[in-house]
Amino acid sequence: MKSIFNHKYQHSDIDAKLVLALERISHVFRVLLWEQTKKYNLSPIQTQILIYIFHQPEFDRNITTLAQRLNITKATVSDAVKSLEQKKLISKKTDKEDSRYFYLNLTQKGKELVKKIESWGDKVKDNFKDISEPDKTHLYENLLRLLISFEESGIINKNRICFTCRHFEVKKKNNSKLYFCQLLNLPLKTNELRVDCPEHEFANTTV
Repeated sequence: MKSIFNHKYQHSDIDAKLVLALERISHVFRVLLWEQTKKYNLSPIQTQILIYIFHQPEFDRNITTLAQRLNITKATVSDAVKSLEQKKLISKKTDKEDSRYFYLNLTQKGKELVKKIESWGDKVKDNFKDISEPDKTHLYENLLRLLISFEESGIINKNRICFTCRHFEVKKKNNSKLYFCQLLNLPLKTNELRVDCPEHEFANTTV
């Protein structure tokens, strides 16, 4: 049986090995997230929402955008937000022009908590120190393209990645490709590409 989880099949198929490796990495993220948040009586989703609100501009701090970014339903976000409100970690700010619309803000208690819980990402980052810069750059570019492939397959919602932005351009020079941002009017190195760009505007086609 050609199952990705069958050991005999894995040995002869590099794609299956990649899937298993990514599955193991996703397990690492789950473990670190749980370890960092359970002592504060938070769920992983609540933790992700707090971190998101802390770092994103006000116009993106709403239920709809959160659901899109975290790839979960609005109902799930709403339940998590209600719980965080009860814990006095977030508050709602009504839009001045439309009272039906509101933004999410962290309370002072919420801001202090985020500074404690977001360090779980540093534990992952520390493990990149022995990988060369060229290898990390190559890995990063391939991961961006993998994310886009997941988007096109409908597995995840769309992200604001440079490759899918209308401002992004690929130029060719001496048989090599150069990345360029028309909005910034600047060339981009591969390690300068963004996973989540606030100025991103979706293009009709993917580069």
